[in-house]
Amino acid sequence: MIRVAVGIIRDEGKFVLVKRDEQGRFPGLWEFPGGAADEGVTLEDALKDHLSKRFNLDVVVQDKLATVTQEYDFGTVEITAFGVECISKKVRLAHHLSYRWVRWNQFKEFDCVPSITPMLEILKSQGL
Repeated sequence: MIRVAVGIIRDEGKFVLVKRDEQGRFPGLWEFPGGAADEGVTLEDALKDHLSKRFNLDVVVQDKLATVTQEYDFGTVEITAFGVECISKKVRLAHHLSYRWVRWNQFKEFDCVPSITPMLEILKSQGL
């Protein structure tokens, strides 16, 4: 199983989405920022490392908000979302094409990775 940690970065009713590059799995699709956790690395540490290296964000990882499991042709992926407080908010993209601040009613305008839909349902049910 591949373990992935994503950060739910919120500000004034908006969430950050990032657009994957054209290489690898799900090229050009939108997702919450984060990445896979290597064996022996906690999800929180992996998330903090990915947000620092890929987005130039210094963050405090907060509570776990949701976990979804998604089956793909390449295997099972468990995606865990954490609340994230940004100490620095100047985003610099290293591996992604773009980022956007998105309101709840705008998610449907973005072509997102498959795991976004069940994740959004859980987050919305929590009143985020």
